[in-house]
Amino acid sequence: MEFMFGSLVLLAISVIALQRIGVEKPFSKGISIGISLSILATVSLAQNYTQSLIPEANDGIGISNKMAYWIIGEDGWSQEMFKTIFEQSIFISIILIAAYPIVLTIEAKLSRKAE
Repeated sequence: MEFMFGSLVLLAISVIALQRIGVEKPFSKGISIGISLSILATVSLAQNYTQSLIPEANDGIGISNKMAYWIIGEDGWSQEMFKTIFEQSIFISIILIAAYPIVLTIEAKLSRKAE
């Protein structure tokens, strides 16, 4: 949960910073940063989930990388939990990817009206 909150804060700060320094279309660039973080998190969670399916790989169940640990935390580890969080991460990535062209279109229309 902290990772998600931290990512949203980073995303908001980056959009504001991009706006203040005069970058063109800062919201779509902010969504691009969000997509990058989300895909990185999804890959990390996928690796963690598949690693948990191989009982010989670990002595019990564990988290296999730092990013997955930041996202999952220390409570209630199970294969079902790893799978659920991985699937949620895929869903978030798809939403951000779908939002990107919408935000880009809105920004383009607003910049045309401003000219």
